[in-house]
Amino acid sequence: MEGEDTLTRTDLEGNRLRDALPRVIADVVVPHYEAALDGETATFEEAIGDRVYEFHFVPVRDDDGDVFAATAMSQDITDRVKRERELERQRERLTALDEINGVFRGITDVVVEQSSREEIEATVCEHLADADSYLSAWIGDVDGTARTVDVRTEAGAEGGLDGTEVAVGPDGERGERAMERAIRTGEIQPIRDVRTDSRHGPWRGTAEEHGVRSSAAVPFVHGDTTYGVLNVSAERPDAFEGQEREVIGQLGEVVAHAIAAADRKRALMSDEVVELQFGIRDAFAGFGVDAPPDGTITLDHTVPIRGGEYLIYGSATEDAVDDVEALVEKVPHWVDVTFRTADGRGDFELRLSEPPVLSTVASLGGSIENAVIEDGDYRMTIHLSPETHVRRVIDAVKAIYPAADLLKRRQIARRDETAEHVSHVLASDLTDRQRAALEAAYHAGFFEWPRDAAGEAVAESLDIAPSTFHQHLRKAEGKVFESLLSSPVPPTS
Repeated sequence: MEGEDTLTRTDLEGNRLRDALPRVIADVVVPHYEAALDGETATFEEAIGDRVYEFHFVPVRDDDGDVFAATAMSQDITDRVKRERELERQRERLTALDEINGVFRGITDVVVEQSSREEIEATVCEHLADADSYLSAWIGDVDGTARTVDVRTEAGAEGGLDGTEVAVGPDGERGERAMERAIRTGEIQPIRDVRTDSRHGPWRGTAEEHGVRSSAAVPFVHGDTTYGVLNVSAERPDAFEGQEREVIGQLGEVVAHAIAAADRKRALMSDEVVELQFGIRDAFAGFGVDAPPDGTITLDHTVPIRGGEYLIYGSATEDAVDDVEALVEKVPHWVDVTFRTADGRGDFELRLSEPPVLSTVASLGGSIENAVIEDGDYRMTIHLSPETHVRRVIDAVKAIYPAADLLKRRQIARRDETAEHVSHVLASDLTDRQRAALEAAYHAGFFEWPRDAAGEAVAESLDIAPSTFHQHLRKAEGKVFESLLSSPVPPTS
């Protein structure tokens, strides 16, 4: 044996084998050497320190077949073992990558057809847990106020997680778990080995009991909203590195988008809505606004465009026009404003970028029904689907406006503002870009005669080419008119 424990012939001659060898080596060699003297042959591998050796023990027999001695040979095979293990890990990674790509395609094909968040989450967990490369998967829902994650659905964990609440520490806390960091940062957080990673400490016993060696916390983030976090585990160490990490991260994006779409559709098609009314005194004091705005500013309609940007169509009384421009300078998510009239009542188009409240409401399929700023006080009415996690919206409002008061919360019937089949078209058949083009054109006055805004101006507001705008608008018009004209309308009395 080579290295620090290299022995020479002189070291061994005349000495008892156990006395001549270092203890860690003697504990391996002596029992097998003695067994060889009893006629047993042995070949095996053994790790000693940070090296791996292959040992051979053979009895030596005389012409009569009696054992009179034994030979022992050892070979340092550390490098060979490392190569073999690396090749095995590569095979496992390639197998897992091929499988996760298949799972990804399968989940993507299925979730787009699901109509509810519950169905989407169950599909994801079942597909991952059924894959040979993974052991289990569960999805938790984030409660920002209680700072907990409630396990909503799981597969492969033998039901041991249903209904569990997981505490989430303060932002950036030292030693925070991977799940907490995923929620806070919006990025996938892999655990390479649960046996050594401190972030898995509270779960280590349970993980090892179920054979878990690695895991990943994958946040479901769409826009500014975190819909939950997926935890998937594997019996391989380093399972969620490289390309496998990229694919599982993309899966999180697809699922988040599917949940957002399902929530929006459910909210638009529901017969009832939850109405939240907020009152916020001196709403803009926290943004460094020196004096409350005068007059009345009304935010009438919202059009989502892309990348967290929105167009707000509204109006301001004559004494509030200058205040709208001043607020654009002070409020971070108010980007720019364009006034469209000069008749003393300032109709305007306001561009917002990643507004916290609006982004959260929109991602949940809700709408801001009424928003009025009067002498610095802000009154806002929000409509949400009855199944929506209302606390998430309240948290978003409180985060940006700490002084906000929830004045009213009630469940009411949705106003029948459009025919049911037209609502279905707007909710289900139009793409996001087609709907944005249609709504922006309508609220900008494109359909007025004479037009208040040309197609080029509306396209510029949407940051798209005029030809693209007209293409989206034509397709949207066709779908809406088809819904109106292809179905018979019952006569009215």
